[in-house]
Amino acid sequence: MIPFRIGSHPILGFLILVFIGFQSCTESPSKLETSEWNLPPVVTFAGDTIPLDDPDIRERLEKELWINTFWHSNTSQLFRRSGYWFPIMDSLLVLEGIPTDFKYLVAIESSFENVTSNKGAVGFWQLMEPTAKELGLIVNKEMDERLHAVKSTHAAARYLKKSKAQLGNWASVSASYNIGVQGLKNVMALQYTDNFYDLLINAETGRYLFRALACKLILEEPEKFGFSKLKPIVPLKTRTKVIDQSIKDLAYWCRKNGFSYKCFRMANPWLKSNQLTISDSMAQIEVQMPIDCKVYSRLPLPENAKTDTASVEKDLIILHSMNDKNMQALKQSIVTPEFHIVQPGENLELISRKYKLTPNDLFQVNPGLEKKQNKIEKGLRIQLPKPSN
Repeated sequence: MIPFRIGSHPILGFLILVFIGFQSCTESPSKLETSEWNLPPVVTFAGDTIPLDDPDIRERLEKELWINTFWHSNTSQLFRRSGYWFPIMDSLLVLEGIPTDFKYLVAIESSFENVTSNKGAVGFWQLMEPTAKELGLIVNKEMDERLHAVKSTHAAARYLKKSKAQLGNWASVSASYNIGVQGLKNVMALQYTDNFYDLLINAETGRYLFRALACKLILEEPEKFGFSKLKPIVPLKTRTKVIDQSIKDLAYWCRKNGFSYKCFRMANPWLKSNQLTISDSMAQIEVQMPIDCKVYSRLPLPENAKTDTASVEKDLIILHSMNDKNMQALKQSIVTPEFHIVQPGENLELISRKYKLTPNDLFQVNPGLEKKQNKIEKGLRIQLPKPSN
């Protein structure tokens, strides 16, 4: 009898390999028996007890535990970052009088990365620009302190304190961080309640607190959920330096000080430009100077910096090239195409939003488009208005 060989049956062999791959993808990496999960008898957030005796509340928490446990790559990376950032966040929140459980909001907002949302929220705490400025952070062409982990945490703490004064309990405060204090109060008023757990609310806000709780439970007892403790990330070593004079070319200044521009920007992600201006309103700025930064360039440093320093737009491209999604969004905002080719499933409303226009803007430069706006076809070429200077 000839032994069976996968190689001699290519189609059957392929199907077997697909089946094996599917099995491995659907299993937890640690072979965790999820049926054995048991929530602690008491789960708290910021000292408040979660009413797990309510079947709806319990189910919502268990759902988020499933999602975060089996989203293994994301949760593993979160372990590595939190190992470094949690002690720092704990000390900052304690200093501000905020329960340390609020560090889990950073975990679900940004996974401890300086990301930018599609709505323009920035940094660990995902603050919008007007809110950040109200909270005392600097946001201008040269710097964005929403990207400063320490300063943005102090600002977020001020926001949380104000929320607590208006809402009265930390569970409601956590939900309001997603929908806004007034937004949450409006929903409560419409449903005649003052308690978050009573609310029928939009899915994102309804999940928010339970996502934070799931992160808390998993990160506090990783082995219980099939994770081993991973080594935390190793950040750049830095020392603090006070800058009291403007720097016209940061890249040149960095090389002159023995480290690369890349290392300096990684240590100071809140700086946006290739120049640093010290003004009367800001007599000095503290920055982090990289220590032991490897410089691979063999290019000798010229005696003087270039006179034509990079523009703000080019500086932004350098910054956002660290994030492909942000880079793409930035390119779209800088270079506006002349035409849009309609893709399957698109309508004029979606196309208008994509280019920050209104349908009327498109009608003005596309005669006859208004008459067929409800039946535009794939491949149709739509002219875009020229951006105003």
